[in-house]
Amino acid sequence: MNNSKPHAIGLDIGGTTITGAIINKTGDILEKISIDTNPETCPDEVLERVYRMIDALLDNSNVPIDEIAGIGVAAAGVIDSKEKVIVFANNLGWRNVPIGKLLGDRFDFPVKLTNDANAAAVAEWIWGEGRGCQNMIYITVSTGIGSGIISGGRMITGSDDSGGEFGHISINPDGPQCLCGNRGCIERYASGTAIAERVQSQLEDGPHRKTFFGYEKASLLTSEIVGKAAEHGDELALSAFKEAGFYLGIGMTNLINLFNPEVIILGGGVMKAQHFMLPTIKETINERGIAALTKRVQVSISYLEQEGGVLGGAGLFFIDQPSLTNNLSYI
Repeated sequence: MNNSKPHAIGLDIGGTTITGAIINKTGDILEKISIDTNPETCPDEVLERVYRMIDALLDNSNVPIDEIAGIGVAAAGVIDSKEKVIVFANNLGWRNVPIGKLLGDRFDFPVKLTNDANAAAVAEWIWGEGRGCQNMIYITVSTGIGSGIISGGRMITGSDDSGGEFGHISINPDGPQCLCGNRGCIERYASGTAIAERVQSQLEDGPHRKTFFGYEKASLLTSEIVGKAAEHGDELALSAFKEAGFYLGIGMTNLINLFNPEVIILGGGVMKAQHFMLPTIKETINERGIAALTKRVQVSISYLEQEGGVLGGAGLFFIDQPSLTNNLSYI
């Protein structure tokens, strides 16, 4: 379906914050509202606040209802895009929430649903660093690690909408246990959680000082705090980011060998520390990859920042417009 309506609503449902926006097909955010998720409340209560947020977006934007193509939802976890059901979202505590039907009944708009990393990949493909590419990969490095993969102009989602779990590729069969049940997953080496845990462990067990950048209790550490320490030249922090970059580089080399992308785009909160990681990432790719494949790959940092979810959600209604894209097939 080629949708000619020039606006769409993007909805990014996160464990901490829910953001909604009205976006036009050139990627301009005309109106945006964010609310606290409060996931400890039941899904019905959260969705009631979402409904009010969407009502406010429509009232504040002055965009005519008949110019809105629909509501595109980005959510973390296991989703069923065909039935538009959030099957399981650990960060929300939701199971089998038919968000497509609920939003559709409430607003009488078409609704589309996708994984949050896939949404960010769509945003990059239409408006960001992946524009014009038929083969690109978006990787988010945050509390966890995920990816959205576009190959031959087709989004790779898999039979159960669970494709692209880059963070759970094992790079060490004897590595630390992951929450997914496997061992040695990239997420256990290169996520924000892993970076903080690595520094914490060395502070507690190694010959390092007992305080770190003003924090006396190592248990209070986050990757953001480690990043601040790195900015001040702390050797332990710098080493943690370099090690994370090394393992990311190994994983990205595997993706390059599998998918032969034109560009890999890195986003997520941890990549605010890109200058401590990117040189090691690129060095590792060049050392370990097949030269004929790695030499053409561009490794870029997303400039869409925190807007990738809402942009990608709305972008689900624009991906089949040839004037905007190269006709991405979302499967």
